[in-house]
Amino acid sequence: GPGCQALWVDGGPPSVTVSLGETVNLQCRYNRSRPDSTPNVTWWRILQGNATWPDIFWSYGQGPHGELTISTVNKSHIGMYRCQVEEKGHPVQKSCGTYLRVRERLPRPFLDMGEATKNNLITAEGIILLFCAVVPGTLLLFRKRWQNMKFGVDAQDDYEDENLYEGLNLDDCSMYEDISRGLQGTYQDVGSLHIGDGDVQLEKP
Repeated sequence: GPGCQALWVDGGPPSVTVSLGETVNLQCRYNRSRPDSTPNVTWWRILQGNATWPDIFWSYGQGPHGELTISTVNKSHIGMYRCQVEEKGHPVQKSCGTYLRVRERLPRPFLDMGEATKNNLITAEGIILLFCAVVPGTLLLFRKRWQNMKFGVDAQDDYEDENLYEGLNLDDCSMYEDISRGLQGTYQDVGSLHIGDGDVQLEKP
């Protein structure tokens, strides 16, 4: 009739992995042949190693998707689970099956923190490293600049000391030099003084 379609069941995921003690939800995805129909959803466990054995009934599906919920999963829950959908007037439809894997709990990390906290720590480490790299170099630059300024002032002072006589009058200096040279001519060594024609030579003290 109008609005009718074939009953269809999705194959489902091939496997699901959970840790010991967790809760697992397996969904049975299907479509109804009519909006007002109420299919019967059941879950079956397939025994491993013997395909000829019939499936073992496990549970009725819950909710709009016929979910199978297993609380506090342990090693005994490992296996293949398949959902089965029955609707009046239609053949039974089955999913391909989902294999449930159960693993040991992962060891808790030494620093159990969220991703945001880890990102903040990484950012802080980067800032600290940048600070350690920039500050010493900046201090060395300031120290070098201070030394240059200090030695530059000292050199300027020495230069000023060398030019103390720069403002003197050169004419006065030459006059003093001429007077000094004129006086030098008036003095003679008494040891070489000759008196008259005789060879009189005074004894040097």
